[in-house]
Amino acid sequence: MDNRYEQEIDLKELLFYILRKWRPIMTFTLIALILLGGYKFTKAFLTQRDQAYVITVEEQYEKDLKEYMTLKAGYERTINTLTSNIEYEEQYEKDSVLFNIDSNNKWVATADIFIQMEEIDNNTFTVDPADSVVKAYKSAIDNGSFLEQLSKKMKIEAPFINELIGVEADNEGNMLSISITYKDEEGAKEIIDTILEALDSNYSQVSNGLGEHNIIIMNQNIGMVIDQELADSQKKRVADLENMRKKLDETQKALDDLEEPQESSTLSLIGAIKTGIKFGIIGAVAGAAVAMFVYCFIYVINSKLHSSNELKNRFNVKILGAFRQERKERVFSQVDNLIDKLEGKDFTSKEDVYRRIVANISNYTEKGQTILFTGTVSKEEILSVVDNLRKMLPELDVVAEMDMNKNPETLTKLSRVDGVILIEKVGSSRYSDIEEEIETVYSLNQKLIGCITM
Repeated sequence: MDNRYEQEIDLKELLFYILRKWRPIMTFTLIALILLGGYKFTKAFLTQRDQAYVITVEEQYEKDLKEYMTLKAGYERTINTLTSNIEYEEQYEKDSVLFNIDSNNKWVATADIFIQMEEIDNNTFTVDPADSVVKAYKSAIDNGSFLEQLSKKMKIEAPFINELIGVEADNEGNMLSISITYKDEEGAKEIIDTILEALDSNYSQVSNGLGEHNIIIMNQNIGMVIDQELADSQKKRVADLENMRKKLDETQKALDDLEEPQESSTLSLIGAIKTGIKFGIIGAVAGAAVAMFVYCFIYVINSKLHSSNELKNRFNVKILGAFRQERKERVFSQVDNLIDKLEGKDFTSKEDVYRRIVANISNYTEKGQTILFTGTVSKEEILSVVDNLRKMLPELDVVAEMDMNKNPETLTKLSRVDGVILIEKVGSSRYSDIEEEIETVYSLNQKLIGCITM
């Protein structure tokens, strides 16, 4: 026979074992609640009478409140600034032509303009008049009224037109270099042609003011290029926008998490009561947890039989019948009855239990066989069960003996019977004794019919 019995903890059995200890657990919980809650209430109440402490608490509250208001105002300013910047950047990325240009397919139109002055007497000027002419045309391109017309014509807002136009002045060489960036060839050509027309329209005004000159257009080109610098700029703007959004979220979270300091509750009677209730609840929870842990520990180290199911699960022994221990009427017995129902232990009368035992024994025995009843319970308990069963099983030879682990006579009779039935008691019989009984029965090649629990 394999005597290596399973010793795993049945969590369901453990749960109901703890539930059945609800009275001492509740008692311990109430004691912990009263002790901790009462201690904290008394301490808070006595603290209210300490004027030095009251002054210190009030000063600390004022300091904390001032710090809170400063932090809150700073967070709100940062949020407003970031929100405004994000809105601007989102609008820019949506409307800007330059931002939405494909840097690998960028169209560029360029033109170099040479300003040739008529022969004049340089002695009459303190500065080179050509420099002034170049500056005048550059200013006309940067700020000219034609930009507004161009904006309407191309349906692009003025700020986004300006970033498409680049103008560099070379005063020493009397040159203007114009560069136009656009997403397609037609648009780039239209913008640079409009600029050149604007220069022609300003010729008379500049000539009258600064002297006769000629505008010579040189090196006018248009083509598609790859602009890595533009790509880097676009990526940077996207990254900057994402960083602003992230910082906005962090700042908003910091503002949401910022708690306004409250005046100390210990300075009022209601506050002291709340403190007592708060720590009373904490004490109750801690007390219940400690009590349940203690009972779990007792359950694990306890070597006694907890329920009849353990015989079946641990030793693989048939349960012929289980007598329910009589329970005294106590306060809140309804709770005990509810636990019984949850566990599936409905009340069964002794007569019904005996009838069930008789039926089970009849199924596993034959007429005329000798059946030995023994176990770790007392002699009186064995005889009380056997006397009733003997009357109900006249076809069997029923024998009752004391614990075979302690009574040699039982071992002598054990080899002469046809079957053995053990009688064990929940909360009293030990696992080691039951295991020894079972091993003894099997070592003598006897039939273990089952077990009756009390």
